Amino acid sequence: MLHQENKSQKQKTPELKKDFYIQQLLRIGVYKYVGKQLYELPMNELQNVYLEYYVGEEIAN
Repeated sequence: MLHQENKSQKQKTPELKKDFYIQQLLRIGVYKYVGKQLYELPMNELQNVYLEYYVGEEIAN
């Protein structure tokens, strides 16, 4: 039983990360990127958008 729980948690991890990035971007007012909704972006592109808008602003300040 414990093994099954660990396996299901690992499968949810990418979805949780994607949800995190989307929520953070929505918080600062980014709703679309290159004409696509955030949830339509693949994970690697979503991470790049997050770094560009969220982390990039902190570095610039």
